[in-house]
Amino acid sequence: MKKPDTFTITTFWMDWLLLPIMLGAAWLTVSWALADLSRASHLEAAGATLPAWAVSVPLFVSAAGWVIVGLGMLIKEEYWEFQMIRSGLILWSLCCLIGASLILLSFFSGGRGFDVAGLLNLIGLVLMTFLLVLPALTDHSSLDKVNRSAHVWFVLLTICVGCLMAGMLLGFPYNFPWFPLGLGALFFFGLGLTEVGFSRTSFPWLLRLWKLHIGGRKFHDNFPESVRWRVEGSAKMLVGIGVAVMLIVVSLS
Repeated sequence: MKKPDTFTITTFWMDWLLLPIMLGAAWLTVSWALADLSRASHLEAAGATLPAWAVSVPLFVSAAGWVIVGLGMLIKEEYWEFQMIRSGLILWSLCCLIGASLILLSFFSGGRGFDVAGLLNLIGLVLMTFLLVLPALTDHSSLDKVNRSAHVWFVLLTICVGCLMAGMLLGFPYNFPWFPLGLGALFFFGLGLTEVGFSRTSFPWLLRLWKLHIGGRKFHDNFPESVRWRVEGSAKMLVGIGVAVMLIVVSLS
């Protein structure tokens, strides 16, 4: 993919439809961050080892990522669009890494949060940090290698979402693990929808975000169509919807 000299704003209606969704996700993330700040202030007064301001940092970082990704989708040229989206992924990975570090810090300081729920959230946060950057490290020299990597990626995503879901249901005191859980639901639904629509594996789309040199949509077109991908995509969409519903129910309770 060649670097264009300029960039233009797209007129495609779906990209503009996604912008308010991304901004809405950023607003929701900020509200979770403020709730974490308030909860952490009370726990700090009760002797918690983590400063209240630190607990809200992961979600504020992730909110910035939502805004960057939403604005990036408005760029018509794929090169600049993917650069913006990749910047958002890096911020999201940083968000998960900071969250995992906070849990570890709480553990080593002898504070609250590193019970079973904390351990599960720690595993989920570390996995999501790794999953966001794994496509950049994937060997794309053959279709078989990409397909194997795709299966490994989705297995790890399933483990990640399962750990984060269990941590949430066990009553982890803070909201910041909810972001990677919601992101996991978005991956399941969005990539599953892509597989239903194109009857091909959706993993190459993630590769293209990190590896701009592998080509445009022609790279994805090299992968064979199969009804199997539609079946798998439908299952992934159902998982994504189920996780999102559970997250909404818990966040409203």
